[in-house]
Amino acid sequence: MEKDTLTIKEHEVSEIQAELDSLLRNNYHLEATALADSILVLAKETYSNTDLRIVLIHKRIAEKFADNGYSNIASQYIQRALAILRSNPTPDYAFIGDMYIYLAQIFRHHQLSNIAINYYEQALEAYEQAEGREHYFRLVTVYMTLGTFHYEIENFGTASSYYTKASNLISKMDTQYRADMVEILNRIAKAQTRTGAYKLAIQNLNQSIQIAKKVFGKNSIELANQYESLAEVYLQRGDSQEANTSAEKVVKILVGNIGTAERRQTYERKIADTFFYKREYELAHQWYQKLYADALIANQDLNDFTQLSDWYIQVAGKFERVKEDAIALKIYQELLQQNQERFGENNLKAAEMMHFISKCYVRLNDFQQAEDYTNKAYAIEWEIGSEKDSTQLAIQNIDMAGLLLMKGDTVEAVKLYQNVEKLEENRESRWKAIAYNNLSMINFHQQKFNEAYYYSELLLGYYKENYGRDYIKTIGCYLLMGNIIYAQGEKEKAVENYYSKPIRLAAQLFRKPNEVSFQASRNLSDYYKNLKKEDLSQRYAAYAREIQVVISSENTN
Repeated sequence: MEKDTLTIKEHEVSEIQAELDSLLRNNYHLEATALADSILVLAKETYSNTDLRIVLIHKRIAEKFADNGYSNIASQYIQRALAILRSNPTPDYAFIGDMYIYLAQIFRHHQLSNIAINYYEQALEAYEQAEGREHYFRLVTVYMTLGTFHYEIENFGTASSYYTKASNLISKMDTQYRADMVEILNRIAKAQTRTGAYKLAIQNLNQSIQIAKKVFGKNSIELANQYESLAEVYLQRGDSQEANTSAEKVVKILVGNIGTAERRQTYERKIADTFFYKREYELAHQWYQKLYADALIANQDLNDFTQLSDWYIQVAGKFERVKEDAIALKIYQELLQQNQERFGENNLKAAEMMHFISKCYVRLNDFQQAEDYTNKAYAIEWEIGSEKDSTQLAIQNIDMAGLLLMKGDTVEAVKLYQNVEKLEENRESRWKAIAYNNLSMINFHQQKFNEAYYYSELLLGYYKENYGRDYIKTIGCYLLMGNIIYAQGEKEKAVENYYSKPIRLAAQLFRKPNEVSFQASRNLSDYYKNLKKEDLSQRYAAYAREIQVVISSENTN
């Protein structure tokens, strides 16, 4: 040590620090600590004990230990420096705060966050005692750091408290042209949003927007980020119109910046989906439409167009599932227009769109339009598709007959169903089964019971032949036949010969939400009531009521 001491006295402090670097690089931390202490002895011989230069040497030594991974040793030197600062009759609290921040950064760097937070809190105490305003930005940083720490562990109340203190301090500062204030205000707003303080969050975001406009410009990505955050707050608050306005500003800015297509379209998709799941269907449609138009411009290749069209068809399907058929109709019409502009009036994809449009018109009770589009679709398919065969004609007749029934034109519908019967005469197809079922129901409603029974027998034969006696639809035929017999006054025969089989084998059929099951349940309730079997009567009456509620709801929607 004597030799080392002599060496120290012969060299400047800066030269000794180079030797300290060498020791630390080679992991001689004990020798490095001894050398560092010797540096301080030499420094104290040069400067008074309370000289700030002594403090700075402590900090420099600490930095060297910290840079080489010795955070505990580094913190000891900072603590010694802090002791020197606090021994001053008039402590420089701003400097003390800076030293605590450095301590916190050492431990934060080594992922010791709980220790770091403790030092940030001590820095906060020091800064709050400091005079003047020069330390305000560092104090804001501490508030923000503590707020973020509590935000990340979902202690939103405490986080909001620190963010609010930062916000209050910012209001005392000239922040008009400080770029960092944009991000600070944004982070404050996010914490306030998580705690439900939407009004304060909106105020802070509006302030960040004004700063961003002046600092970054009206077409900057930074400004778009602030509008995006503002839209999110409005969505959280349930203010869809204001959210929509802010979101539109985001997209407008992104459009004006090169290389933002992917981000822009991702955002448009996100906003569209968000509005959809919030049941703001008109706004959702607007955003899906924006996304579709945006993607069309970016993807001119025909293969891309086909994939994009398939996606937009799926979007229309989403609206159909929530019974927003008017919106689905607009999407299908837009798809049809885009398709025909690229591929001409008559193509198979256009025909597919026309079928979709027809179905929407049916649900909107515009049967004439539905019929027109169905006819157009089939005309295209016959013109450019494969040669007509009986099955294709049967499908067309089934579709058209269904539309005619909805219009109330049973005469023409019956002709088409009978035509299906002829077309499928030599094959056992499900189209023929549909024709039998609907012809039976039409004749039943017209009280042509013999004809109704005739077609119900054909339907029963079809299911027996193709699916067996115990197939659920085979058993279901007995409900239809029982209804026909019951309507003719042969109540006991209807129950014993027809209803009895589903009662034994598939009782759940009496609760199916359709007209046949409804009528069968009503008949059985009436039958058992006359026999004074109240339990059975009430059971089937309850089934009928359940079915009626479902059918009425579907008709209303």
